[in-house]
Amino acid sequence: MKHTKTLLCAVIAAVMSVFLTACGSGGSGGKKESLKMIDLTGMSKADAETWINDNNIDRSQVFYNYSYSETVAEGKIISQSIPAGEEIGDQKLTIDVSNGIDPDAEITLIDFTGMSLDEIQRWFINEHFQHVSVEYDFDPNVPVGQFLGTNVTDGKALRSDPIVIRISGDPEQAGVAVTMPDMTGWTKAQAEQWGNENHITVDYTITLDPNVPYGDVISFYPPAGTEIIKGDRIQVVYSGGSQVDAVDLTGRSKEDIEAWSESNGVQLSWIQCWNAAPADTVYANSPNSGKMNVGDIMTVYISVGPIPVRDYTGKQYQANFMGWLNSINSQYNGSANLKVAVSEQETSDTDSGVILSQSPSSGYINPYDTITLVVSKYVDPQPTPTPEQQVYVPSMTGYSESDFLNALSSLGVNPGKRVEQYSSYLGQNYIISNRSGTVDIGSSIDYIVSLGQFKIIPQYWAYKDISDLQSYIDSANRMGANVYLNINYTDTQDADSHNRIRQISGPADDGRIDVTVMRLRVYSTGFSASRSN
Repeated sequence: MKHTKTLLCAVIAAVMSVFLTACGSGGSGGKKESLKMIDLTGMSKADAETWINDNNIDRSQVFYNYSYSETVAEGKIISQSIPAGEEIGDQKLTIDVSNGIDPDAEITLIDFTGMSLDEIQRWFINEHFQHVSVEYDFDPNVPVGQFLGTNVTDGKALRSDPIVIRISGDPEQAGVAVTMPDMTGWTKAQAEQWGNENHITVDYTITLDPNVPYGDVISFYPPAGTEIIKGDRIQVVYSGGSQVDAVDLTGRSKEDIEAWSESNGVQLSWIQCWNAAPADTVYANSPNSGKMNVGDIMTVYISVGPIPVRDYTGKQYQANFMGWLNSINSQYNGSANLKVAVSEQETSDTDSGVILSQSPSSGYINPYDTITLVVSKYVDPQPTPTPEQQVYVPSMTGYSESDFLNALSSLGVNPGKRVEQYSSYLGQNYIISNRSGTVDIGSSIDYIVSLGQFKIIPQYWAYKDISDLQSYIDSANRMGANVYLNINYTDTQDADSHNRIRQISGPADDGRIDVTVMRLRVYSTGFSASRSN
C-alpha cells in the first residue's frame, strides 16, 4: 500500500510539472520568450521601466545609453535597439535616453538691436544659456532701455559661456541710492531679478557646496542694509551643488554599478564591445578617476566576449572572408578592429583568390588580433612571353599590396617609394594608386598604400590631454585622414583635469570628431537660464 501511494504521488507530481510547463507558469524572474517589442520612442524612462518590469524582462538584457538631443526632451527615449514588433527572446535591449540639450553646444546669436531687455533675456532662456548678466550704462546720449551690445565678439558662444548684456540705463537713476537686501535664502533667479529692477550689476560666482541646493545663494557682498548706488556692482556666490568622485568600475556587476550610479546621481551609458574579458563583464569605464558633477554621464564598457572565428579555407578571400571580417568589425561599436595578413601562393589548378590556409581557423580571438591567410594566385602553366626591354605597368588601384608586389615581380620591375595614406573606401594594405604606363624592365614603381579608414578609439583617449589628440589628428591629416576636431568645453573644479578629454566620438561622415574637454574655470556672471540639477 505504501508503494502504491508513493507511485501515485510521483504521477501527480509529473502531471503538475507538465501542466505548469505547458501554461508557462514561472517565477517573477521568468522571461516570456514570445514577448514582442513595443515602440518606446517618446516615452519616459520611468514608463519604459514599468513596461520592462510588468513583462518580466531579464534586467541583465537591458542597457541605457544617454546622449544630448536638441529635439527630444530630457528623460524621454530617443531610440531602441530592438525594432517594435520583433520578438525579444535573449537579445540585448539598448535604450537611448535623452539627456536634454547639450550645455556646451555653440549657438549663433541673433541681432538684438531694437529688442527690449525682457525680449533679449527670454531669447537666452529659450536657447538654454546658463550664465547671463546685465550691465547698465547711464549715457544721456543713448535712449533709455536701448540695447548697447554684448561681450561676444564673433557672434557665437557656448551655452556655458558667461554672457554680458549691456543696456542703456535711465540717467535720472544714476547716483540714486538703494538698500542692499538680505539675500539669505534667496535663489540666484531672485537675486538677478532684484538687480534688474534696481539697475544693479550682479557679479556671480559659483562654488560647489553639497549642503546647499543648486542655484541657492550662499553669500553676498556688501552686507544687507548697506546703501549702494544704482549702476554699482555687487557680488553674489551661489551653489553649484555637489560633485562625485569617479571610480574604477572594472569587474563590478551591472546591478552593483547601477546602484552606485543611483546613489551618486551619475547617469550611465553602456557600450557593448568585443573584448578578451568574459561576456557581460565590465572591463573599463570613462571617466574612472577625478571629479564628476551630479547628473554627468559615465560611459561603461561591457564585454560581449572574444570573437568567434569561422573557417573560410577553400572559399573566396574577397567575397566570403572579407564579408565576414567587415561584418565583425562593424559590430558592437566597431570594437573588434581585426586585422588580416595575406600572402599569395602560386597555383595552376586553383582560381585566384581562394583561401588555401587560415590561421587561426577556429576558436576565439581578441580585438586587434591578426588572422593570417594564404590565398591562391592562378598561374598559367605556359605563360605568354613578355618583351625583353619594356613592359606595361597597369593601374592596380584596389589590389592588395601583396598582389601588387607579386605583379611587379612578374613584370620584371621593382617596388619604389612606398607612401601610406588613410582611405575611406579602401581597406588597410590595399593600393590607392601607383605609377603606371610603359617602363623599362628593372624600373622602380612608386605607389601609395591604404591605411584603411581613420578611426578613433574612445577608451584610449579618455582623460588624455587635448593637445596630444590635436597632434595626433594633425599627423593623421598629413596622411590623408581629412578629419577635424569639434571641441566643446565643460567645467571642472579639478585642476588636474584641465584640458583633459572627457568624451570623444567620431569621425562622422563629414570628418567631424566631437570632443568634450574639461576646462578649469570660475564663472563671474549674472542672469541665468534655470537648469535642473
